[in-house]
Amino acid sequence: MMRTILIRLFLISTLSLLLSCPGGGTGTPPSDPNIGLYHNYAEIDAGLHALAAAHPDIAQISTIGKSLENRDLWAIKISDNVDQDEDEATVILLGTHHAREWIAADVPYLIAKHMIENYATDPAISTLIDNAEVWVVPMVNPDGHQYSITNNRLWRKNRRNNGDGTFGVDLNRNYGYNWGGPGSSGDSFSDTYRGPSAFSEPETQAVRDFVQREAPTALISYHNFSQLILYPWGSTYAAPPDEALLSDLARALRDKIQVVHNATYVPQQASDLYLASGDTIDWLYGVLSTVGFTIELRPRSSFPGFELPESEIQPTFEENLPAALHLIDWAIQRHSTTSS
Repeated sequence: MMRTILIRLFLISTLSLLLSCPGGGTGTPPSDPNIGLYHNYAEIDAGLHALAAAHPDIAQISTIGKSLENRDLWAIKISDNVDQDEDEATVILLGTHHAREWIAADVPYLIAKHMIENYATDPAISTLIDNAEVWVVPMVNPDGHQYSITNNRLWRKNRRNNGDGTFGVDLNRNYGYNWGGPGSSGDSFSDTYRGPSAFSEPETQAVRDFVQREAPTALISYHNFSQLILYPWGSTYAAPPDEALLSDLARALRDKIQVVHNATYVPQQASDLYLASGDTIDWLYGVLSTVGFTIELRPRSSFPGFELPESEIQPTFEENLPAALHLIDWAIQRHSTTSS
């Protein structure tokens, strides 16, 4: 009798363990939650690997580092001699510093996909890829993005345990140039909490090391929302040394965007929106003297704000594609002038 009871208890305990195990009792983690037409981390991971596998002559995937929760920060390189480090213009597209900005992952991912898949048939794209090295990192903040899917749709920061009951550092206030200045917060409860020190987060450390290694001619960091094209400085109202160049380029990007769906993106110095210290573009410009833009994607207003409907994904990508291609072309011309 006792033996029968013990066997039953063992079976019940085993069954309960199997049922509670993610992945249906296989011991494998569950797949990322479905977010419709938006891409979650697992889908971007799989998509980038599939593109590299299908087009190994022009696409190569690598990781630039790990997130706090040990997710790979995937980057895809697009170039004609993809396994070589050529003396060509380098352009980097970054997405999703802020978790809730889902469209900021899809736009750079879809740009990479379009370029790779149209290399053989679109002469304009093949010319760009033959003369530049384009790197795309669609998701700088995968942990926060995952949390925004599963727990809090409007989560902004990464998932740093701050040790005081709060979580998260605003990655776009954690870069080293003018870190700790106006437009960032030392309060860990704040959405703009800058972290305990510059580059305290593995995600920003990874971007820093990657960008310094590649020394890009130009860079775009995608965010949403407001439909803006922002250039340095964000941490001060003072004009940047290359104001004429930056403003002219920003207006050119605006024009490329507007011609597609007649959506108006406003070019301006970042501090004209609000002061923000320790952000990607100021660090890029202040330390590396690299031309960079923060593009705030659709929508224009706080309604629907960060919760952009799925129907807006494709047009947002379509209007930002020619702007990205224009910046790549500009970088090629710039590189040929400065290296000759």
